[in-house]
Amino acid sequence: MKEKERIFPIFYDVDPSDVRHQRGSFGAALVNHERNCGEDREEVLEWRNALEKVANLAGWNLKGYRYETELITEIVDAVWDKVHPSFSLLDSSDILVGHDTKLKEIDLHLDTSANDVRFVGIWGMGGMGKTTLARLVYERISHSFEGSSFLANVREVYEKHGLVPLQKQLLSNILRKENIQFYDAYDGFTMIKRCLCNKKVLLILDDVDQSDQLEMVIREKNCFGSGSRIIITTRDERLLVEHGIEKVYEVMPLTEDEALYLFSRKAFKKDNLEEDYLELSKKFINYAGGLPLALETLGSSLYKRSRDEWK
Repeated sequence: MKEKERIFPIFYDVDPSDVRHQRGSFGAALVNHERNCGEDREEVLEWRNALEKVANLAGWNLKGYRYETELITEIVDAVWDKVHPSFSLLDSSDILVGHDTKLKEIDLHLDTSANDVRFVGIWGMGGMGKTTLARLVYERISHSFEGSSFLANVREVYEKHGLVPLQKQLLSNILRKENIQFYDAYDGFTMIKRCLCNKKVLLILDDVDQSDQLEMVIREKNCFGSGSRIIITTRDERLLVEHGIEKVYEVMPLTEDEALYLFSRKAFKKDNLEEDYLELSKKFINYAGGLPLALETLGSSLYKRSRDEWK
């Protein structure tokens, strides 16, 4: 307990002060236990000391809730926050350059407090940071859903293997089951609809480029339970229009200040450009045109190179 600080006391039909001072029916039970222990009374003493300490920790008391379900929800959320793996994306200042405002705008489209089913499109040219944005959204809100799945590189997987692997991955992620069996896309979609129509889920389809990728994986809102959110990233805005997705966010290039900062972080490993390289840096930044991927690639390739190499 002292080392890991992972004790969450739950006082279920017992008063915390009774636990702390070992009185009332709780205290009587400990006295009886001590009598029955014989020579092992030392163990009961250890329990008494531990219970006194644990009663002083922040936890939950059932008496403070109208329904047990409210208490259970709070406990699950608190435990999830502790055990949910930490992600490098959320800790990276480079990744987050220019994304704070974009995330806020996407949050407005998502409005996770609403109980409807929403499809949200994120579109823009390659290298603009659509996938990074989608991953950041996923990491921030996935814990609020009954199940979640991030289908990365949909275009590439589809070209090599078709729709079935994408459908299987989606179901495996959400149902937490391995070896889900079906053999064609129609059976796969039927299973998706049957299994997810009553579940609140978060799905992200990254880099979609064909209409049947949407039609045979997510199709329509009644395939998912209330509160579900489905996010699609694509380079083709027309796909979103054809699928009737009304909430669409266009990813714009970085501003000049954002581009300067990101390039400097990659080319010099610090926040500001070096004076001797200022004019050369601006040429690279202008060439990149505000594309995060181009700025990162160019900046990284120039790190610790001479001015002649830069030229």
